[in-house]
Amino acid sequence: MGEDLPRAFISFFVIIDPIGNVAVFYLLVRSLPLSRRLHAAIIAVGAAFFLLLLFSLAGREVLDFLGISPDSFKVAAGLLLLLPAYRLVERGQPMEVAGQEELDPLQLALVPLATPLIAGPGALATAVSLSQTLGAGTTILGMSLVLFVSFVLFAGATWVFLLLGPSVLRLLSRLVGILLFAIAVDFVLEGLSAIF
Repeated sequence: MGEDLPRAFISFFVIIDPIGNVAVFYLLVRSLPLSRRLHAAIIAVGAAFFLLLLFSLAGREVLDFLGISPDSFKVAAGLLLLLPAYRLVERGQPMEVAGQEELDPLQLALVPLATPLIAGPGALATAVSLSQTLGAGTTILGMSLVLFVSFVLFAGATWVFLLLGPSVLRLLSRLVGILLFAIAVDFVLEGLSAIF
């Protein structure tokens, strides 16, 4: 595996952004008792895992069926990552959470937590791209490790939020956003160089 697993882990880490997602998760479930927060975390991470697993294993077949080349998809993936990267750098969170607090916990776990917060278009596109370049096994292991980190942070969101505070979380999220910008540009350049 060599350097492939660290590359897969880092790519998924900055795209999924477990650190930035802690604040969003906390804001969405803070009114729930601890048991229901854990239930929501399990459902959200589990659903995201199955989505990413599907795209890691069968993403190429889906692209072939639709007549989309892997290089074009890589360019699209890079472009899709630019918006959440910009939001992370500018606002410290990858998506808006206004108006979500009143939703059912199960619904919150699936939308917006599982998708698009964890397994968003950028993460799904990354699963397909990395499966082609690094192999499905390395890709699945890398994203599984990141999802495990996400679950641990979600499960301890209250303590993480109290320990670090919203300001530190936003600062870390902005740093992750800068890395995400770099990965997005790299995807676009790799795809364009292969096309042209």
